[in-house]
Amino acid sequence: MKLFSKSQKTNHHLLAVCDGEAVSLEAVPDEAFSSGMLGEGYAIVPKDGTILAPADGVIESVSDSRHAYAISSEIGDLLVHIGIDSVKLPDAFEPLVGKSESVSAGQPIARANLAKLRAAGINTIIPVLITDRRAAGEVKIKCGPVRGGKDTALIIEK
Repeated sequence: MKLFSKSQKTNHHLLAVCDGEAVSLEAVPDEAFSSGMLGEGYAIVPKDGTILAPADGVIESVSDSRHAYAISSEIGDLLVHIGIDSVKLPDAFEPLVGKSESVSAGQPIARANLAKLRAAGINTIIPVLITDRRAAGEVKIKCGPVRGGKDTALIIEK
């Protein structure tokens, strides 16, 4: 009979939301994101415009300008924000999901016309934030090249 058992580690993962380069939030050229004021997370410098859900969850909202997606997940409330000051160009986005829809990690949630955004002088970096964390543990970001929907960009180690 075992009197003491080791507690099992439970790690939570957020997938990369698109192909590109995963970076820390400090690399985001907007103080609200880079300071951590809006939450902890990571960002992706995107190579393509198909944006994927970082985790299983439910779409809580899609911004009127179609550039931001709130997802309720087991990890916590997530925000996928496509671009900096991209609110100015809503026709550059095509939502693929709507409010109250369930999504699976790696499922396409939006398409962004990156060429159109860049031509308008908009930085296309994509911050992915945990705005209200339910999962306890240390956050670790895996910086470097990532494949959307396949590679982990953030781990919460418990």
